[in-house]
Parts: sequence; C-alpha cells; structure tokens
Amino acid sequence: MQIMPGGVLNGEVVGEAVEDWSFVADAGLCALETRPGFPHSITVYCFNEGSSLLVGCMACEGKVWSGYVTHDNRARIKIAGKVYPVEMRQITDRQELEALWQKRRGGTERPLPEGYWLYRLSSR
Repeated sequence: MQIMPGGVLNGEVVGEAVEDWSFVADAGLCALETRPGFPHSITVYCFNEGSSLLVGCMACEGKVWSGYVTHDNRARIKIAGKVYPVEMRQITDRQELEALWQKRRGGTERPLPEGYWLYRLSSR
C-alpha cells in the first residue's frame, strides 16, 4: 500500500495567535501541512499538554514530512475545520520527551519507543 500525501489544507484560517491549545484535547487526528512553498499535508495525532500543542511521530527519522520541518519549521495545522499557522520545534530533551510520553500514555507505564519524535507547535 502506498500512502499519498495531500496538498494545501482548506478551511477557515485563524489569524490570531493561540496561547492556549487546551481545546485540542478532544481533536485526536489533525491534518498537518509542511513545506510552505509546495505544500505537503498528512494526518497526524495531535494532543495538548496543558496549554501546549504537540504532534508525535513514530519512526520519524527519514520520513518525508519531518525532513521538510527540519529545513523549514513553518507549518499549518487543521483542527476541527480551522487552519492555524504554526512553527514546529522538535523536543530533543530526553527527560522532557520521556515525561510527555508517559503523560500521553495516561499513566500506563510504557517505554519510550526508539525513533519517537515529538514536536511542540506555536502560533506564528
């Protein structure tokens, strides 16, 4: 099976900065658009931790979209029909990554998978 990415995300674009992403708690799957010059969109799991917006990526090294983010961290994310311009920053601190992984698991203790990357998104 070949997975085909999408292009430009359609929807109402939210121009105001978002400081509190807690409304994402029930969103689950979100559409993420990377590579602004020639948009590439995919479906990702998004979630919040307090007021922060996070996107996880399993076996992320070598994925096309994560490579695009490495070169240009500007992106857009679609949540509940609205499109938000964001910047993505990979969380590289191992302790922070472990703590967020365990919180995401809802208290179920599981080891952090190899190759799991996590991004914090902020409005731009």
